[in-house]
Amino acid sequence: MSELVSDYRVFEKPRQYGFGVKLFFLYLLNVADWFCTQTLIDTGRFQEANPLMAWLMEYPIVLFFVKCMLPLALSIFIWLFYKIFKLEQNKFTNFVIYAGVIIYTAVIIVHIVNFVILYTTG
Repeated sequence: MSELVSDYRVFEKPRQYGFGVKLFFLYLLNVADWFCTQTLIDTGRFQEANPLMAWLMEYPIVLFFVKCMLPLALSIFIWLFYKIFKLEQNKFTNFVIYAGVIIYTAVIIVHIVNFVILYTTG
């Protein structure tokens, strides 16, 4: 009988991902957005909706810095800041990260729809 009730993991709290993992996931979504946007624009059938990013796309080195290196450096800086000062995740930081993940996920879904349209319409 004790074997049937010995597994108490069912009552454990759900796994909480660390702050660094959340920041890294947000960064990966940012890079995926950049890659998908660039790929769609390179087909010649799509254009950048954001005027600032459209202007930056004329300067590939600057665009790489703004969309890839700057967010990576900022993510590392924020993560180190939290580690050095032993700050805890709070509702606000989780809200900001989750809001970013939701927004980037919506943008990636739009990219997927655009890829489907692109490759099904020839």
